[in-house]
Amino acid sequence: MIRWLVPLAIGVLGASSAITTPPTRGQLELELPRLLEANQDSAALLLLESYLAAIPDDAQVLFDCARIASRLGDARGSAGYVIRALRAGFADRQALDAHPDLARLRSHEAWEQVRAMVQQFDEIARVATASKEHPANHTAPAGVADEGIATRSLHQWLERFGGGRYRVEAFPALHLVTASAVEPEGFRRTMLTIEKLSAALTRHLFGGIQEDLVLLVVATRKDGATFLVDENIGGLYDHEDRRLVARETGGSLRHEYTHVVHYGQMQRLHQHHPMWIQEGLATLFEDWKLADDGALVILPNLRTNDAFDRVRRHQALPWVDFFALDGGSFMSQPRWNYAQARSILMFLSAHGKLTGWYRAFVAGWGDDPTGRRALEQVFGAPLARIEESWKEWVVAKGRQDSTIDAGDGVMGATFSNATDGVRIDNVTMGSPAQRAGIRSGDIITDIDSTEIRSIGDYLLAMADRRAGENVKVRLRRGKTYSIFEVTLAPGNAVPQ
Repeated sequence: MIRWLVPLAIGVLGASSAITTPPTRGQLELELPRLLEANQDSAALLLLESYLAAIPDDAQVLFDCARIASRLGDARGSAGYVIRALRAGFADRQALDAHPDLARLRSHEAWEQVRAMVQQFDEIARVATASKEHPANHTAPAGVADEGIATRSLHQWLERFGGGRYRVEAFPALHLVTASAVEPEGFRRTMLTIEKLSAALTRHLFGGIQEDLVLLVVATRKDGATFLVDENIGGLYDHEDRRLVARETGGSLRHEYTHVVHYGQMQRLHQHHPMWIQEGLATLFEDWKLADDGALVILPNLRTNDAFDRVRRHQALPWVDFFALDGGSFMSQPRWNYAQARSILMFLSAHGKLTGWYRAFVAGWGDDPTGRRALEQVFGAPLARIEESWKEWVVAKGRQDSTIDAGDGVMGATFSNATDGVRIDNVTMGSPAQRAGIRSGDIITDIDSTEIRSIGDYLLAMADRRAGENVKVRLRRGKTYSIFEVTLAPGNAVPQ
């Protein structure tokens, strides 16, 4: 990984107060050659800096500053100017590679970081071009896709958090540009999951992906905490900026990506769906699979237990009230409302009516934007009867085991979320994990071939394991993946 070099001020210069009135571009073109011919490089750089004080994004002037800083021996300062020039749109790659004034920069370690940034900005340009040449594959009439919003968001992300920590890649078939801090194999697996999810969403619900290019960021733990602030938020899709930011590659990423494709359809249809449907669909695809016959199977997760508790305690909102919630009211109790929305749509899916209901809802959105009439249509029954059937179904399904109790099998370690799995924070002395060779800092990515992307995934995978059972744990240690076989101990004997 390449270090991010913060552009430094040019240390060889004296105070810049000698130039008080910024020159015009015409004055620059007249004065700069004279100063350079007289070998007055410091004065020339002061002149250019004075101009940039008024017009800071002139790409050619920034490149000229880079040339002169390199001539003055300030390679790091030169690199800073080059990066600013790239951000301002400087596109003459031949000049970067061959201009004699940049010889000192090219021989300095700062050049490695410049080259990395050049590759990233070239990739940004390639993404925009590829997206226009290979439009999104959807059946709706093609609109005018907006590529510039996502590319601007990418520039802003790299400028704020540093390009050296992120790899930029293009996925034209998905209309995505990605900036990822995930180890390459983990990111490859993540994008395979996104491709499968995109195909499922297209087939069962939305008829195609979004027309506009969207930025998908898988952030470092530090950057994710800085950007998302609330530690309970695993990801966020901002449609205005066409930017999805996730701090983990599991359910939160799948949730937010569903929003991306859903917003794309709403934009094509000029519809705005109620919050219970938007969040219900996003939560639905946090955990899912396709059956052997291609049928969509929605898997239970931790929200399943929240929905069960609400129904059993008679605290679930009546459907007529639930469907009428505005966005603010819905988000005032996100845990319970997300769970109820997911449970209702999971009920539809279990009865084979999710796709039919959604298509009926979209077709009749102008007459009934709540989704109620479409439910009555596909079930052929009044809403109250459907609601009672849902409650009976929820109670019959029961709770999903998500706790590790006394007698359950444990590894003997403590954990926290990592970007591409679950990080082992501490290994208990004498525990099964230690005996198997597992160390603090290892990242669990799979347990018995089940992908582990969050603490929730880990709890669901381990909740029904018994003491004495052997599990195969796939770990990432640095950049190396290995499989360890762990014989679990009783939960009351070794802290979990």
